[in-house]
Amino acid sequence: MGMIIKIAFRNIGRHKRRTVLSALTIAAGLIVFICMDSMLTGVDRMSIDNLINLSSGALKIQTADYDKDKESFPLNLTLDSSLAPLAAALAQNKRVSHVTRRTQFLGQLSNYDETVPVVGTVVDPAADTLVFGLKPYLTGSYFGADNSREIIIGRQLAQDLGVGVGDNITLYALTKYDSRNADVFKIVGVLSTADPGINHSGVFMTFAAANDFLDLENSTTELDVAVARTGSLPAFSAETRDIQKHLQADFPSLRVNSFLDLGAGVMELTHAKRMSGFIIMGIILVIAVVGIFNTVFMSVYERIREIGVLRAHGMKPQEISAMFVLEGVITGLLGSVLGCVLGSLLNLLLVTKGIPMEKVAGSIATASYGIAGNVYGEWNVAATVVVFVLGIAVATVAGILPARRASKIPVTEALRFN
Repeated sequence: MGMIIKIAFRNIGRHKRRTVLSALTIAAGLIVFICMDSMLTGVDRMSIDNLINLSSGALKIQTADYDKDKESFPLNLTLDSSLAPLAAALAQNKRVSHVTRRTQFLGQLSNYDETVPVVGTVVDPAADTLVFGLKPYLTGSYFGADNSREIIIGRQLAQDLGVGVGDNITLYALTKYDSRNADVFKIVGVLSTADPGINHSGVFMTFAAANDFLDLENSTTELDVAVARTGSLPAFSAETRDIQKHLQADFPSLRVNSFLDLGAGVMELTHAKRMSGFIIMGIILVIAVVGIFNTVFMSVYERIREIGVLRAHGMKPQEISAMFVLEGVITGLLGSVLGCVLGSLLNLLLVTKGIPMEKVAGSIATASYGIAGNVYGEWNVAATVVVFVLGIAVATVAGILPARRASKIPVTEALRFN
């Protein structure tokens, strides 16, 4: 066996150019996969974090009837009768960190020249900031002590209407009792978030303002729940699902949705991105297979006489085959080591520096992926180990067929070959 290994290493050194090209092909595939997996994981994490922090919370609780008709945001299907027992149940759950109430409504915002449809959200200012992270995206100020005529609107909505912080604007909406109302509000803040829905049509006001404007009477249509974030996203998802399951069992007349339910589209997009990454990796590895197959096959062709001499000195066919397979393994090992080292170094930059996606992809980054600012990569040791082994396996498989061909060459034919 020692002689086979020695000859295999010698042959790798004799054909440096082909060996390097084959190893680089494998390395390129691994580098692309490691960096792509890192960035896709980072984008997925940011998209889900933004979904939770900006609109869904970890859990959203509404009445079952409201959930069926949620597209129209009915103000009469409230949680009011369930608020006390719900609050008590959530307070007993140590995994629940904060709870806030919200009520949403449909309306229109007008600057007197143009009218734009909007989705209004009524918030409890103090509690809302503990569940949702809107403040870091805010230009202007949050709600003041006297907030009965104050609103916060989305950036694109403000641009469409040509208004900004400090301007007054007219808001129209149907009240809780289906009467039409209009009033003038002062814009105290403008939100520029990673959620295109908020940017294009979001209007926020307090319960103090909505009680008068919508005849709301402090009615609440949803409770939003923050769950303490510990461990990885899969662990957090499982924990949230568990809380959801128990709440749904205790309150069958209500509808408890997790961020996984509310962000089903984001999850489908995540799966599609994963599949595209594996497809690209597969294409690169197919190219690597062809390259290594060609390297080993050409090595067989160039060394037919040498094979004959080795067979004449007593080397067995399976030993000849093992020698060429070993050359493929060595090539794969070199490529895998190189790919994982360089891929990890590049990933270190992605993890620490990130990529400014809005500068790279413009508004597509926000509209399609729900991300804003720098996107940072993620370390995935398991994926790196898998592609390292895969790189060696690909090279090994690519060398098997030429190796079998070499082992079957008759000794006399090989010795006469010119």
